[in-house]
This record gives sequence, structure tokens and C-alpha cells, in this order.
Amino acid sequence: MARLYHEAGYDAIVVTDHLIARKNQDMPAPDRAAWYVSGYRAAKAEGEKLGLTVLLGAEARMTGGNEDFLLFGVREDDIPWLMALLDSGADEGEFYRAVHETGRMLLIQAHPFREGLRQAPLDQLDGIEVYNGHPDHESHNELAMARALQGREGFILTSGSDAHKLHHVARGGMLTDEDIRTETALVDWLRRNPRGERIETRP
Repeated sequence: MARLYHEAGYDAIVVTDHLIARKNQDMPAPDRAAWYVSGYRAAKAEGEKLGLTVLLGAEARMTGGNEDFLLFGVREDDIPWLMALLDSGADEGEFYRAVHETGRMLLIQAHPFREGLRQAPLDQLDGIEVYNGHPDHESHNELAMARALQGREGFILTSGSDAHKLHHVARGGMLTDEDIRTETALVDWLRRNPRGERIETRP
């Protein structure tokens, strides 16, 4: 993925692997956390060779449903705590409050209008993924955009490619006017630039 995104002209990617409540719960906590970040570490090592910035994120899923929530501003040492919080059965509101107490993470609902998913209350989110480029799902991006525009001032709109397979690569992203090199810088930029302009490209 790092090589493919570099070849596609990206300067940075965020690895948001699925962080699912109670998954691999039988593993010792340190091993489980190391397992989770292994993909990110591999991508980061490859990115360093190529000149591609690779940032850590997460796509959290709680015990109460199949809704996914993107986390930006995550550090490696947050992973055991986030896993424990999800395993505890925290709902979206509890999870949002706990994340916000750190003062450095954002919680974004991913593809909220896919079939069978619930839309989280806007006051329990920092933003919504208004464009999801996954070609094998109907994410109803236009509905996500309409809902996000109902958010409070500073409510964040994001775009991502949601790449799981080779043909998913480079189907979404965010164009920034700054060089984003750290997780902190990404969060700061999103807070200062909550709503961007939609730009469509063709191969």
C-alpha cells in the first residue's frame, strides 16, 4: 500500500486498520497491541525508504453495532488503552467523551449511510467521512455530505479511499495546503480547515 500510494502521487497516508472490540481478546495485551500496529509499522518503514509520510490512525468498532469510527491523532501507546475501552462495552457517547479527554484525538464517523448502519448523534462526533472511495460498497456519499453540513461550526468533513485491496487504491483523499508530517499536525490542520472544496479527478 505504501508503494502504491507513493506511485499514485500521494505525499502521506493514514493507516486506519480496524480496531474491533474484543477481537483477539485472548492474546496478552502487549502482543495484541503489537499485532495491531504491525501493518502500520511495515508501511511506515517502507514509506521512509520512499519519502512517503505514514501516519497512525484507527477505525474503531464498538460492541453495540457495525458502525465504524475513524480516529486521527492516535499514538502507538494509545492502542492498549483504546482496546481496553472498546472491550469494556463503551458506547459511542462514552467513547467520544474518553477520546476527547485526551485533547488530541478526533472521532469521525466513517461511511455512515452504508446499508444497515446507524448515524451517530452529531454532538458525539468531530466530523463525518463525506467521501468514501471504496468501490465495492455503496456509501451514499451525498447523504453523508448532507448530514455533515448539519453539524455545528467547526464540524469536520473528511475524504478517504478506504483501501483494502489493490483496486481500491487512490480513490479518495484530502488535499492540504501544508506539509503534514505528524499525527498532531493532521489533527491541527483538520481543526483549522474543517470544510474543504470537493475536487473530482479522472484517471
